[in-house]
Amino acid sequence: MIRDKPVRIVQWAIIAVEKYLLSHFSKVSFYNPPPVKQDRATLLLMNHFSFNDGAIMHRLCRTILKKQFKVMVVEAQLKAFIVLKYIGCFSVNKKSRNVIESLNYAASILNNPANMLGIFPQGEVFSSHLNTIHFEKGLEKIVTKTEKPFRVIFAAALLDYLDNFKPHARVYLKEYTGAANLKEMETAYNEFYKESKKQQRSLHNPPSHLIDN
Repeated sequence: MIRDKPVRIVQWAIIAVEKYLLSHFSKVSFYNPPPVKQDRATLLLMNHFSFNDGAIMHRLCRTILKKQFKVMVVEAQLKAFIVLKYIGCFSVNKKSRNVIESLNYAASILNNPANMLGIFPQGEVFSSHLNTIHFEKGLEKIVTKTEKPFRVIFAAALLDYLDNFKPHARVYLKEYTGAANLKEMETAYNEFYKESKKQQRSLHNPPSHLIDN
């Protein structure tokens, strides 16, 4: 396992990198932002379809949630971009014996109210055209091992060009208040994801019969 080792100067510098990466979009918008809560940590669950997802998650953490940035990253990806450990990223390798160490460490992050733990529950990068987001089993071990109360925020990042030369990234948000159970969380996320996609399809007011459920 590769642990995060935040360095303040790198954390400041990464804001410039975030802005550069997100300049590839015409705009990044957040819908239904939750209120800031300082008394408990935040578990952020977001779909994963591109390298830019990390920059979107960083901006969301920095400007909306206002928490310390902590993100679980696939070990091979973190090794390829090792500088990420200096901004708050740590590794997981589900094929390694150290996977339990990574899950326990993730759970400990949620014990600190100042933290946001970002997780891509799919575990890998998949096409944004999938209609269902699956959750890897390790997530349940994290939420059941955490000792202190925390909040769960769902995020769905969706792109469209429409009348722009660059895609507009729209990030839909919702606070989950159900049980800390993998199946229930996965079902609730996919209901939210389905509704987010329906809102996305409604952009520019297409004929109502073209907006399927």
